[in-house]
Amino acid sequence: MSIHDLLDKLEGDERRFVGTEFLAPIVGRGPVLIRIANIVCRLRVTVDLPNNFKGWAILQARSINEAAFIRSATLSEQSTYLRLFPPTRLILAALADHVWWALPAQRGDARPRIDNAVPVHLTEDGLERFETIIARYDGRVFWYERRDPGRDPSLAAYLREQLNAGTKPDDLHKANLSCEEREAYAFARALIAQAEQDRVEGRLKHALDHAGAAFRSHVERGDVFVITYEVDGRAHTSTIRRDDLSVETAGICLAGQDRRFDLTSLVGVLREARDTGQSVPVGDDGPLDEERYWQVHPPERNE
Repeated sequence: MSIHDLLDKLEGDERRFVGTEFLAPIVGRGPVLIRIANIVCRLRVTVDLPNNFKGWAILQARSINEAAFIRSATLSEQSTYLRLFPPTRLILAALADHVWWALPAQRGDARPRIDNAVPVHLTEDGLERFETIIARYDGRVFWYERRDPGRDPSLAAYLREQLNAGTKPDDLHKANLSCEEREAYAFARALIAQAEQDRVEGRLKHALDHAGAAFRSHVERGDVFVITYEVDGRAHTSTIRRDDLSVETAGICLAGQDRRFDLTSLVGVLREARDTGQSVPVGDDGPLDEERYWQVHPPERNE
């Protein structure tokens, strides 16, 4: 078949497509994809699309670039569409911006191969972390189909309880937990730890930015943070209470008055001590270690 014949065929397929109705998933305001003569076309739904619509829709092609919303698809129509694609069992691990992220429930047998968490679109309400679901992969996106009826829901409930209790992955003890469920648990726990780390760093950065200092790093030790930061290009290390960011140890000699300050006000004190030449380091890098410092200068607190 010549190139002209191929173009004529494509043109004919496009003409026949205009006016036809088809089913497509809609997520956000982006285009929907449809294949015409083995060519993927992107159509924007420009007519009658309800505000904030998200779900399965019956559309009518107005051209090869535009479509009109006709109605929501029925459950039977959705099911027929999804059965066109192979099923994949997934474990729900995290919910972010109304989208579930999941890991494979059978890593060795997963088709397609999944190396990291993947988003699952158009999930139903009421799903919970660590539930096993069945999704369909269309070569581009994982679409939710249903919960996996073959997996014991008590396993997911157990994992949620242990996550709330802060249990380490190696301390999970329940019969019939799969390796993949343990991986999903470790993944979720790491995400929560990272979110807490980001929250703490955001809090410390905000306090220092307010005073014109620059955050560098922090280490958590029980009820305190040991933080490193810069004031006018000079590095400082201080110990700050995590509940209210009050100073435990300033990092310079304040004659035991460290605890009168919080992190923000401490920056001004450090500038003043530097400008007056009274900045005497306390700690590992100073002439006084902390224990000796507090012996010489018993701590004073605000009344």
